[in-house]
Amino acid sequence: MMSPTRDASDAIDDVHDVCTHRTRRRLLRVLRTRSETTLEDVAAELAEGGDYDRPSERTGLEVALYHWHLPKMADRGVIEYDPESGRIRTNDATRAAWRLLRAREEMDRSNRNDGW
Repeated sequence: MMSPTRDASDAIDDVHDVCTHRTRRRLLRVLRTRSETTLEDVAAELAEGGDYDRPSERTGLEVALYHWHLPKMADRGVIEYDPESGRIRTNDATRAAWRLLRAREEMDRSNRNDGW
C-alpha cells in the first residue's frame, strides 16, 4: 500500500531511478523469471555475463549488490530484500520495472533503426 504522502508519480520516479544503473538493469533481467532467489545466486549469474573474471571483481560485485543496489531497489519498493539472509523476493513493482525496462529497450532499438 502506498503511503499517504506518496503518490503514483513517486512510484514511477522510483522505478525510473532503479533503471538508471546498468547493474540494476541487469539484475532486473535476472529477476524477471524468479519470484525468490538469493544474493549469491544473482551475483553468480551477473558475474557470468559481465566483466568479473577475477575473484576480487566478483567480490566487488557482491559488495555493491549487498550495500548499494539491493537496498536501493528495496527502498524504492521494487524488490523485497533481507540483507541478513540474503533473500530477494520479487513483487508487482519488480514486474512493472521489468516492463518499463523492456519498453525502454524497445524504444532505443526502434530509434536506432529509424536513424535517431
